[in-house]
Amino acid sequence: MEIEEQLSAPDGAYLPDAMQNYARALEKMLNEIPVVNGAVDLETLWLESALPRDLITEVLEKMEITLPAHVEKIVQRDGRVLRAR
Repeated sequence: MEIEEQLSAPDGAYLPDAMQNYARALEKMLNEIPVVNGAVDLETLWLESALPRDLITEVLEKMEITLPAHVEKIVQRDGRVLRAR
């Protein structure tokens, strides 16, 4: 299968193996990112990781991510909760 076919596959714009790697990277970063009242802001996660916001959102929505004990939720600027404990 060529890369173009994989990128247009129905399970998303990113390769499945890459999604696992992004999920693991976000889990590690959540241990080091500032938490305010139990919440991590998507903008902070985006700035610290340098990953595209839409990719972070897709990983949070589709992949299993374990939040650290001190993180209750990940929220967008408008208050929408992307992931909660």
